[in-house]
Amino acid sequence: MPAQVVFDLWDGMAQKTMAAAVFGDLAAQPPGRRNLLLRWFTDPASRALFPPEDHEALARAHVAGLRAAELLAELRVTEEEFAACWQRHEVALRRSGRKRVLRPVVGELLLVHAAAADSEVASRLELLRVVGAGA
Repeated sequence: MPAQVVFDLWDGMAQKTMAAAVFGDLAAQPPGRRNLLLRWFTDPASRALFPPEDHEALARAHVAGLRAAELLAELRVTEEEFAACWQRHEVALRRSGRKRVLRPVVGELLLVHAAAADSEVASRLELLRVVGAGA
């Protein structure tokens, strides 16, 4: 599988042989030219690896990722609570859970996610209810 190690600011640090074959050999680049974001916006050869009709979406995704990395850096430095949570090194995908919201006039609200009525997901949930959890 093509795999590479890329840090949060898009610095390419290591690649497996297949990644070098697919995306180009980062080790062949001078250290200052191993940043994937820099290469995307300044090196036509980097863009040539991808279909032209994908360029706009990829450029936007790259910039959005950079904004997320900048936000992460700011939160780690300026917010003590965030920094403490970050240092715990917990990794998880949030797939479910409950969320409670407190509103001054009505008090506590419990939010629940539900499938839209008459949707494919609602139909599948109904089938699962009929056939049981073992299906």
